[in-house]
Amino acid sequence: MSDFAKLVGQLNLEEQRAKLLESSLMIHGHVCGGMPLGFIAGEAALKALGSQREQNMDKFVILESGDNHAAGCFADGVQFSTGCTFGKGLMRKNPKGKFAFLLVDKATKKAVHVRLKNEVMKAAFNSPFITEFRKKGIKPSDIPQDIAFEMIKKPFNTPVDQLIEIEGPFDYDFFEPPATFNLVECEVCGQLCAENYARLQDSKKVCLDCFTYAK
Repeated sequence: MSDFAKLVGQLNLEEQRAKLLESSLMIHGHVCGGMPLGFIAGEAALKALGSQREQNMDKFVILESGDNHAAGCFADGVQFSTGCTFGKGLMRKNPKGKFAFLLVDKATKKAVHVRLKNEVMKAAFNSPFITEFRKKGIKPSDIPQDIAFEMIKKPFNTPVDQLIEIEGPFDYDFFEPPATFNLVECEVCGQLCAENYARLQDSKKVCLDCFTYAK
């Protein structure tokens, strides 16, 4: 049994939820407070939409977090619990430096906006995990396990409505260009690229690396 499995086992979660959380920790790489909060917020967003974790491409997330402000862990939690993964093109950033996001259901054209409550954020940033370790440059995986585990245990032992605020569901219209399953072979370098990323230059089909006009 992995160390992550042992930690999750102490939370007494429903089996499927525990398995997903363990997998999330395995991929995320360390125990912290941001990832669990994002994980719970993502679950709550799905519930508010009356939906399930995304398996295909029918929902997407717009994150309001940016970079270089400890929000990457939160973003991973949202990604894993909603199933709106970066690789499937279902997650993008609208950087505002906030621990918040929009979850959109493409089929119903409904959305919910979710954000962590101010008091939750203040408590997290004033915790020993941050003040005594992360602010001093100590890596998350090097922080004592008992300190780190407190950051994951507390959110899962707190009512969801004390952690987050949800707005919606509300109407959300959007345009999504069709996906392509066609490939183009660049006539300069010979590499394949998706058809919607090919360009025409000097009457040749070229990839973006070989395209010399203004991109």
